[in-house]
Amino acid sequence: MQIQKIIREFDQLHIHLNNEIYHYNDELEECRILIVDDYEINILVLIEALKSYSKISVSQDSKIAFDSLSYSLPDIVLLDLFMPDMNGFEICKYIKNNEHTSDIPIIFITSAHDPLSLSKAFELGAVDYIKKPFDTIEVNARLRTHLKLKIAERKLKEHNANLEIKVVERTKKLEEKNIELNEVKRETIFRLCLAAEMRDVDTGNHINRIQAYTEVIALKCGMSREEAEQLSLASSMHDLGKIGIPDHILLKPGELTSEESEIMKQHTVIGARALADGKSDLLRVAHRVALSHHERWDGKGYPQGLRGVNIPIEARIVGLVDVFDALISRRAYKHAFTVDDAIMIILSEKGNHFDPKLVDIFIASLNEIMAIKDMFSYE
Repeated sequence: MQIQKIIREFDQLHIHLNNEIYHYNDELEECRILIVDDYEINILVLIEALKSYSKISVSQDSKIAFDSLSYSLPDIVLLDLFMPDMNGFEICKYIKNNEHTSDIPIIFITSAHDPLSLSKAFELGAVDYIKKPFDTIEVNARLRTHLKLKIAERKLKEHNANLEIKVVERTKKLEEKNIELNEVKRETIFRLCLAAEMRDVDTGNHINRIQAYTEVIALKCGMSREEAEQLSLASSMHDLGKIGIPDHILLKPGELTSEESEIMKQHTVIGARALADGKSDLLRVAHRVALSHHERWDGKGYPQGLRGVNIPIEARIVGLVDVFDALISRRAYKHAFTVDDAIMIILSEKGNHFDPKLVDIFIASLNEIMAIKDMFSYE
């Protein structure tokens, strides 16, 4: 028989009919169509109806067709409902329950007219059905519609996959750029603040220590890692305003006069003015720190005389660690205090100069504070 001869010539599994007839378009030409029907006449009629397609595979044996899915996937399946060995329902169920084949559209070939069979076919995942005897125009129209949908779905998946790759690549580049920008930002801020600090030859690693102390206390206060890191960076700008203080006052080896003290206090206002109207969260935090880190819990600080929780928490934290670092550092006007003496002074100012809760957190964090102190030596 003619169909058996065709199947033998193509390894008893598939035949690919290379037609010289004009194809609808290149994409449809590349679509692989699998026809599974145990009646030869049905296959021959469908092949004739679909002669404008170049890649058609056929099988009269449902089991062979089923096995072929493990190594060759069609773009669409025309599947007879009632066949020996494995019927169309069983093959459809397998195709739709397998992640590798579930997106293959299935059109049932059936002479059945009962609603139950058709309903079951659609429940299993069929997209359409063609009734026997076949109408050539109807077969082509239905197949063409579903193949175009299949092509559109494939293109969408490819587009989404390519888009995902581009998003990953773009995200990676942005992350690398952000890391680079953050490093540049940190170094720029550090060097800017260092320019102010270098006028005071006794400060040494003051900026590094203040940053590290600040981050420890901020985290213990319940700030997020991002918030703590931001405050740590902002803390390096707390004394930025000192760049506007005359050398004869900033570097004076003895006690300042009342008039000189008032000028020195202006470093908070000068620094805040330099950081005012910042567009970033970092600069807004740095502005609060620069302006208010010399405020006192009891309201006797400067420049605004803020009291208690009216002092921004960022300024309270930096103000505390700044005093500690100043106490144990040598300055032009004083010798360094011992750590024990510095801690006693801070404890004595609990509730007066400093936020009581912050003092408790500071004392509970002394091991980390001491490790930072040892890491960044005092000169």
